[in-house]
Amino acid sequence: MKNKLYGIILVVLSSLLIICCNKTDTLQTAKLSDYTNIAVGKFVIYQLDSTVTLPFGVGFTVNSYIVKDTVDGVITDNLNRPGFHIVRSVWDSVAQKWNNSNTFFAVLTGKTFEYTENNNRQVRLVSPIADYFNWQGNSAIGSSPFNFVSNDDNYLSWTFAYSNVGLPFKVGNQNFDTTITVVQYDSANNKPFYVNSISNYSKSYEVYAKGVGKIFQDLFSWEYQTSYVTRNCLLIHCESSKCDTTKISCESDGSSNGTTNNCDSIANAQASMGVRIVCDTVPGNFTYNGYGVRLSIISHN
Repeated sequence: MKNKLYGIILVVLSSLLIICCNKTDTLQTAKLSDYTNIAVGKFVIYQLDSTVTLPFGVGFTVNSYIVKDTVDGVITDNLNRPGFHIVRSVWDSVAQKWNNSNTFFAVLTGKTFEYTENNNRQVRLVSPIADYFNWQGNSAIGSSPFNFVSNDDNYLSWTFAYSNVGLPFKVGNQNFDTTITVVQYDSANNKPFYVNSISNYSKSYEVYAKGVGKIFQDLFSWEYQTSYVTRNCLLIHCESSKCDTTKISCESDGSSNGTTNNCDSIANAQASMGVRIVCDTVPGNFTYNGYGVRLSIISHN
């Protein structure tokens, strides 16, 4: 009887083991279509704040517009995939009308949401939608749009990642209950910013709301270039343990025709007489270069 009972228990345990081994856990997440809400006739109206460099690179200024992104048709991309044609129009407050300014192209597959702007294709969302899941969002872009002198934080290799999945987000006075944030990049460089150093910094993230699409975007990438000049030059002449100091004019303005070589010439000519020249090196000419876009949703259908 005991042997029979043991046999039954063994069969039951074996069956449970087989069931457990054959079971596959699947991560259940929201669909990309939940957060893109893209279809012909859909539109979103944003306030667009565009940051541009001032003339001569003396700083930045922000120009603000009201723009409307409207899905106006279905077309096919060069990979023969169906997608959506999007028209951006800018509100003319004087003429009281919308003027078309740009067009975009979006492709929504089961795994990705891709957006093409100015012939640059960016993978903005991927599946699964889960905190910390990451991907190379700019891998299909041919070259960086910033064209900086210093590096632009390796724009083509930016690693996008989800954060705050399913959490609320507020834009102006509008509250959105269920959103996802895509952190595209946040530079670790130049924090804080020092005016005496050549610097560059980039940040970029987007927020999408369930049933609405993109509700917020903040991108800003900049660089700061500076040159160094010589000022306050002193000629020091030492003889018999006694030194005389005289202020001289052999300074440089940082340009190619500066007078820095005069300092060397004077010092070399009088080296045998125990003469040396000491100057302060200070920041001279500087320039800023950068570009920024901030989109904040106003309304949608």
